[in-house]
Amino acid sequence: MNKKFISYIFIIPALSLIILTIITPLFLMIRVSFLKPPEGTGFYIPDTFSFQNYQSVFDTYGMSIIINTIIFAFEVSFFSLLLGFAFAIIMQKLTYLWQIIFIISLLLPKFISPLIVIFGLQRLLGGHGIVNQTLITMHLINEPLDLIRNHFGALIAEIYLTIPFITLFLFFRLNSIDKENLNAATGLGASNYQVFRKITLPMCYPAIFIIWQLSIAWNLGSFLGPLFLGNPSNNTMSCEVYHQAFEIGNWPLAATWSVLMAAIIMTFLYLPKLTISFMFKENSK
Repeated sequence: MNKKFISYIFIIPALSLIILTIITPLFLMIRVSFLKPPEGTGFYIPDTFSFQNYQSVFDTYGMSIIINTIIFAFEVSFFSLLLGFAFAIIMQKLTYLWQIIFIISLLLPKFISPLIVIFGLQRLLGGHGIVNQTLITMHLINEPLDLIRNHFGALIAEIYLTIPFITLFLFFRLNSIDKENLNAATGLGASNYQVFRKITLPMCYPAIFIIWQLSIAWNLGSFLGPLFLGNPSNNTMSCEVYHQAFEIGNWPLAATWSVLMAAIIMTFLYLPKLTISFMFKENSK
C-alpha cells in the first residue's frame, strides 16, 4: 500500500473532528446570521435571507462596541505583558523550589471555574472587600474606592485571567537563553541593565510578539470581566452576543456578532504574518 495513502488514513480522524467541531458550526453560524429574527417565539424565521443583522452591527451603537472591544483588548494585553514579563524575570531569579511554588500558584486558579475566580475578585475588590478595608484600616482612604462596576474592575479581571499564561510563556523563554552569553557580557564589563537591554530583551522579542498576538486574540473575546466587574459602558462583542442571545432572544443578531468577532480575531492573528511576508518579499526583489 502506498505510504502517502497510509498517512492520509491517519489524518482522517483529526480532520473529521475539525470538520465536525469547528468548520460545520462556523458555517451554520454564518448561515444563521443571514436569517431574520423571530417575530414571536422561536430562534429565527426559517428559509429567509437578509442583511438586516449586519446593518444593525455597523450602526453607531455597534461601532462603539467594536471600537471598545479592540481598545480593551489592547489595554489588557499591554498590562498583562508588562506585568507578566516582570513576574517572569522575578521567577528566573528565584531558587528552583520557589520557582515550583510560583508556577503552582499561577496554575492553581486555572483548575477551578473562571466564574468562581471572578466572583472571588468581586468580593476582594468590593466596598467591603479586603483591599478597601485594608486601605481604610491603614487610614490611606476615608471611604471605599470604586474598584468594580467600572472600567478598572473589568481590566483587573481580564488581566488576572490572562497573566498566568503570559508569565509562564516568558519564564520558559528566559530560561532557554544561553547563560554563557549573559556571563560573557558581564565579564566584559556590561552592567545588569545593559545585559538585559542588549541581550535578554532582544532574544525575547519573538516570544513577546507571539504572546502579544495570542493575548489580543484572547482578549478580543473578553466576556466575564466586562460582564461581572464592568458596567454597560464596558460592553464588548462577547457581552453583546450574550445579551442578544439569552436576554433578548435575537439569535440571528447574536450569530452576526459572533461571525464579526471571529473575523476580527482572525485578522489580528494573520495580518502581522501577512505584513511581514509582504515586507520580506518586497525586500528580496
